[in-house]
Amino acid sequence: MPLIYPVSEETPDDADTTFDDFADDWSQTWVVEIDTDHESEEEGDYVRLGPLAAREAWDLAHEIEEKRQTWLVSILPIFPVDMSADDVIEQIESDED
Repeated sequence: MPLIYPVSEETPDDADTTFDDFADDWSQTWVVEIDTDHESEEEGDYVRLGPLAAREAWDLAHEIEEKRQTWLVSILPIFPVDMSADDVIEQIESDED
């Protein structure tokens, strides 16, 4: 199962992504989310681990993915609480372009 995480805009679509391509500037803290039953139509079993630094999240997610390739593993930013809803929306939408 693929790992899901944000990458820098400069990363080519067909690149074997490395930590250098990871969009670690989104946040200072991250969470690793694991869905152990993503193929079921019912809600799967989720585990969220964190907060972690970007490198720690990257390493943990890759190690879990190597050992449990059927699980869906995502690395997600935790945005600081001093951001407004508009700031969060702007950050997300600017990275979708």
